[in-house]
Amino acid sequence: MPSVDHLTGEFVHGGARTTGGFAGTLTASLREGSEMMFSSVKAIEKGALTRSADRWASRTISARLGGYTDSVRIAEDISLAIPDEKTGLLGKADERDLLDYELTHGPPLIKWIFPALLCALSYALYNIFIKKGSYSIHPILGGVILQFVAAFSGTLLLLFLLARGKSSEIFWDKWGLIWSVGAGLWVGTAEMLSFTVSGMGVPATQSIPIIIGGSVLFGAVLGFCVLGEVLVLHGWSGVVLLTLGIGLVATDSGDKMEEGGGGGDNVDAPPTYLWIGLSLCCAMSYALYNICIKKGSASINPILGGVVLQFIAAIFGSVLLGGILLEGSKLNADQTGIVWASLAGIAVGSAELLSFGVSGMGVQATQSIPILIGGSVMFGAVLGIFMLGETLELQGWIGVLLLMSGIGMVATDPGEKMPGH
Repeated sequence: MPSVDHLTGEFVHGGARTTGGFAGTLTASLREGSEMMFSSVKAIEKGALTRSADRWASRTISARLGGYTDSVRIAEDISLAIPDEKTGLLGKADERDLLDYELTHGPPLIKWIFPALLCALSYALYNIFIKKGSYSIHPILGGVILQFVAAFSGTLLLLFLLARGKSSEIFWDKWGLIWSVGAGLWVGTAEMLSFTVSGMGVPATQSIPIIIGGSVLFGAVLGFCVLGEVLVLHGWSGVVLLTLGIGLVATDSGDKMEEGGGGGDNVDAPPTYLWIGLSLCCAMSYALYNICIKKGSASINPILGGVVLQFIAAIFGSVLLGGILLEGSKLNADQTGIVWASLAGIAVGSAELLSFGVSGMGVQATQSIPILIGGSVMFGAVLGIFMLGETLELQGWIGVLLLMSGIGMVATDPGEKMPGH
């Protein structure tokens, strides 16, 4: 009597084997399906969900300055190469989850906080150098000189990369250039408004808290409205501490080095509503400058972006300077003022380059802007003691502590950002 081989689905009769109709076909199909499933699992195990090691490296500040960016483009970076064959499918899924988390929450704090604080230090040195040279050069002339120095410094760095055969790393597209130009126009506008407020006879202890504190608040609000980024209560509490700290430091009654050198006449303080309105417009311009950097950072090499915005701001300042000369005003300047203005240009050029780099790492604007601005005030207060001989009273040191606390709270805020910026 014939029997059925259940392993192969064939009839066995007298040593002869024949295919067995429905049972044989079903068994063969199940066997074929099992083999295909096994092959698919092995293929996935070999890295279908693996992300290349270069992708992790491109999140660092050194990779950003070298020309790599991946803050919004990810599909082409998914690799089928497996770095370690002992790594299982679960490990690949965890790695992909980490990528998704990084794209919605930004990179880990340890990757970006030190470049951000270095950027804040550069901004603080920029303000210190401006203050050192304020007696010896007209402020608008000094601003034009520092922007051209910053632009040429960035150009030299750009040429250095090209000389090393890194031309492929100098990437840009239309929107990257547009946002860089926008950043240059906004920072030029902010400087013009700042000079205007100072020229109206408003004390620096009043105008500086309004301008800097306002830019922190506007930056957080614009990050939410324009970029779709979100701060939770933890982060907003940090913004409040930053604002309070800035106000306490700026209005501290300790000894201050007087600013001057503009050659203008002393005038009575203008109506409060007028100078506060102009100061808030200046703060908004600084915040929009940072937003433009954030929007363009994924589409242009940070060095190239910094050079573009610096030249735009310098040209904008030159137009303003030309208007002053046409009015018959005299521009005072000496060698000391030019030297300090040039050093300020190097400092602000470094700060703008680092700002592009930090933004390109995927850091939320609602986190980076308060830290860059609040950190610069904190470093400025400390550097003012050693470089300018200024002193802080108890109120000022309380402000410094509030700034440090605010920086920590904003930097560790768990809020999310919209991908694509």
